[in-house]
Amino acid sequence: MASLAAVFAVVSLLGLFSTVFATNIVAVGKNSFSDIYAFGHKDLDVVSEFVQVKTEANTLELTAGHFVPVNTKGEIIYKRAADLKVGDSLSTISGASPITEISKVDKLGLYNPLTLSGNILVNNVVASVHSEWFLDSLFDALGASEYLPYAYQSLLAPVRALYNIAGSKLYSAGYSMLDSCVNVADSGTKYGGPIAITIGIGALAFAARSI
Repeated sequence: MASLAAVFAVVSLLGLFSTVFATNIVAVGKNSFSDIYAFGHKDLDVVSEFVQVKTEANTLELTAGHFVPVNTKGEIIYKRAADLKVGDSLSTISGASPITEISKVDKLGLYNPLTLSGNILVNNVVASVHSEWFLDSLFDALGASEYLPYAYQSLLAPVRALYNIAGSKLYSAGYSMLDSCVNVADSGTKYGGPIAITIGIGALAFAARSI
């Protein structure tokens, strides 16, 4: 996670407060945009430790468990912020850019917007919207942690389907109503597996009735 903001699961990024709260659409790449459909974290008052990653022109701050796409010999490999190394190549709007410095900083505010695309642009650097969640220990044991962002993106597909079927206006109204009763981000973090499965079944049922 980092200090920023999008549904109910896990993630975080820093620096887009005004953009995220002013609109449901954020940049996810150069001239590329995507809708926010939920928040993994949305805490204004918490102080957390972030990994601060610098390239020649950009600075990215995320929690240790947040995933970032790294260019490795022409392939994109997802790494946790805690596993990044100086020299790793990040994707920016100007192209691949190597990391020049890594440090840790404390920051106020913990936000995590989930986008339909699965990525988000933070301070001109591309990051995943996914971070640690309930499948991490299993994938780590299998030596497959780089595939976790794909797994979480697939797991949340029914929620995105519901967003697309209901439309952003109706979906947002329902999400806001639910969030006013239950902290969706907090519940998603604690009870992610059962909630994802339940919402997935509900979304499929809704889709079937709409056909």
